[in-house]
Amino acid sequence: MFLYLFWLVPATIFLVFFISDRRRLLNAYLFSINLGLFLLISALILVVRTKLWFNQQLAIIVFSVLAILVLLSIIFSTVFLLFNGRQMISFEGKRLANLLSLLYGIFIIGALALHFLPYFPGKDLLIYPTDFALFYSTFLYLSYVLYGTFCNYFPVRKEPDAIIVLGSGLIGDKVPPLLAQRLTKGKTIYEQFEGRPKLIVSGGQGADELTSEAAAMANYLMEQGVQKDAILIENRSRTTFENLTFSKAILEDLGLGKSVLVVTNSFHALRAGVFMRRLKIPGRSVGSKTAFYYLPSAWIRETVGLVSLYWKWHAAFLAFLFLPWFFSQIMSIVNYFFIY
Repeated sequence: MFLYLFWLVPATIFLVFFISDRRRLLNAYLFSINLGLFLLISALILVVRTKLWFNQQLAIIVFSVLAILVLLSIIFSTVFLLFNGRQMISFEGKRLANLLSLLYGIFIIGALALHFLPYFPGKDLLIYPTDFALFYSTFLYLSYVLYGTFCNYFPVRKEPDAIIVLGSGLIGDKVPPLLAQRLTKGKTIYEQFEGRPKLIVSGGQGADELTSEAAAMANYLMEQGVQKDAILIENRSRTTFENLTFSKAILEDLGLGKSVLVVTNSFHALRAGVFMRRLKIPGRSVGSKTAFYYLPSAWIRETVGLVSLYWKWHAAFLAFLFLPWFFSQIMSIVNYFFIY
């Protein structure tokens, strides 16, 4: 029980930050750390209690089973990433964005394989940064996936005065399945509050699109029974940040925007929420369902996007950790060549 009391300190910190503003990205790291601590403490207590209640041999067996489960989870995750990469290529084509899960799986295999190479000068200089890059990127990835999923499970109870549905690209002038999922989610929430919120469809026209995303989205909603006068169109934006910036301006012109709900796909809702916070848009973001095969690569892409928003903080943190170690390794290599 004492260990769980120790866990309550970071858990309380997370709860305070989450209640104050769930869109704060720091919450994702706190959530992941708290979950990891909880699982670690639970596993430790299970082993200790097994030893006290039964015997040491059984405790060793329990510990071994837990260790094997961790190892199997790493193997399964790697195999799944490789398999998912092939799926993405088959379903979505050979674009870099569709290769991310495959490349990540290959990176995990490569990082583990380095440990089995024979020793050579500078091996540590290669292994430790690679291991840390794997650990750090995995921590960030899991933090965003777990926290984004956690937030998305909270139902929309507070009525917004506006619902912004973000665009995501067209096929010519047609709404593809990914965007249709966002629009369906937005329409469902709109109907949940009996058509009182205003619907904003947001998205400009890409080079390969025959019309603006907003125009195609509005037509889709009207075909689904939404009245034309309930829909506002924002057709200038090219990025998520512009989606929200231009939509916010439209709402302010109409005296709306005191409570806003942003609808996107599940993997994108966390970053949309971060942008809402930056732009001081009150409310929350929510994600629609997304095909499962699409999620691993999409979340990797979102991880890169979220890290890029705060790249200076990440760079400073990594420099603080690595520069002393890096210089010590350089000196070790220099000494090695002088000696031999």
